[in-house]
Amino acid sequence: MTVSREGILSYCAAAVGFRLISSAFNFYYVKVFLNIYHIEEYWFQVAQVSYLIWNAINDPLFAYIQDSTNWKFTKTRRESILYCGPLFALSFLVPWIPWGDSNTIVGLHLIASLFLWDTMFTFMGLAMCALFTELSQEPEDRIALTRYAQIASIIGSPSIMLLEFTSDNLHYFRAFQMTTVLIAFCSWLLFLYSGLHAHTKYDLKKMKREDGDISHEKNMNESFWKQTCQILSDRNFIAFVITNFFHGLHKAFLSGFMVIVCDQLISDEVISSSIRKTFYGAIGILSTVIVIMGAPLLRKYSYFKVIRCSYVYTVLAGLVMFCIGHNHPWCLMLFLLMDSCASGATFGLFNMPLADIADENKRKYMRKHPISSMVFGTNALITKPAFSLSPMFAVSILNSYGYNELKDKTIVATPELKQVMFTLICWYPIIVGIIQFTSWSFYRVRSNKDEINL
Repeated sequence: MTVSREGILSYCAAAVGFRLISSAFNFYYVKVFLNIYHIEEYWFQVAQVSYLIWNAINDPLFAYIQDSTNWKFTKTRRESILYCGPLFALSFLVPWIPWGDSNTIVGLHLIASLFLWDTMFTFMGLAMCALFTELSQEPEDRIALTRYAQIASIIGSPSIMLLEFTSDNLHYFRAFQMTTVLIAFCSWLLFLYSGLHAHTKYDLKKMKREDGDISHEKNMNESFWKQTCQILSDRNFIAFVITNFFHGLHKAFLSGFMVIVCDQLISDEVISSSIRKTFYGAIGILSTVIVIMGAPLLRKYSYFKVIRCSYVYTVLAGLVMFCIGHNHPWCLMLFLLMDSCASGATFGLFNMPLADIADENKRKYMRKHPISSMVFGTNALITKPAFSLSPMFAVSILNSYGYNELKDKTIVATPELKQVMFTLICWYPIIVGIIQFTSWSFYRVRSNKDEINL
């Protein structure tokens, strides 16, 4: 292994900090704004559309800035993490502080929350993905980094479980707010450590030459449009982003609506709330464990085949659950657990194909330094709108069957609404899985070695 222990620890620290706040944000923001702030559907849709547009602007913009400028906070990946970390942690807290009760204020609150969150999420995510690519080009190192990061992120996975128990499923919102502050502070400390010690192999080469300035050799002479066209002309990149876009649809649906659906389809009399809290918190941990334990499969079959098999499972599991029906709550819980774990575990492997695409781009265009951020940023440009479209689609369907009327606690869900929820839970992964399997089959980039020894 060519990656230093300090490099591994730094990358893992950033991964834990990122996981702590991102999993909690995605899990709670929809429920908080729907069930606590009672946002109107109009404002919810406006916020999601605005969020989608901002996504289309900031991903390639920030990617180009990181790859093509030498500002104080973009000179190296390490400095991007160092300066972005505290702002990222603060953006996590914005949704949990109410601004007011009027529909307009609540709507503006959601818009501002999503804008601030996505700005920092994008900048930090691009820096971390580029760090992963540039710590080493060796397949062995990248698989090892993925494993270590997944092991470390187990520490970040219980943030949802912690929030569930301290707030009693948001019944004690003040306790929820206090816990989010603690989580944000811990996340910032981890980003600080990573920002002080995360040196890529390109940084280390310059440090060995005793250069005072270890800023990266940026591609200053290439325009944003030229780099973007080069990336978009890659058929492997297109195959990957189509797969990733639909993965985002599925992942966003599970993150935002699993709790909402379970609250309606599974009564406390059948499965207690304490068991469900443990269940919600265990999802992130188990998906991480799957990646760790699945390392031998990556060594034997490659990430390409493992990811493709996960889509076969997703389709078959959805069909089986739909045939079983929603009157078997324990089967439904098991299905949701396995579906979420499969989605999370597969997503945990996506850095590897993108890193290979970035390496291929560097070789093809004979660059001194890979445009890692541009590759990851262009991917995000296409795929991140899925995280807005998915909740818009789901909320529109649920509200058409009366979900918005459940704000009145005296009203219970109708059988039609419950059936629609169950149908969505089953057919969402079926349809998405079929599309993903098809698009992923066109991906052709492979690592340098057929077998990866861990």
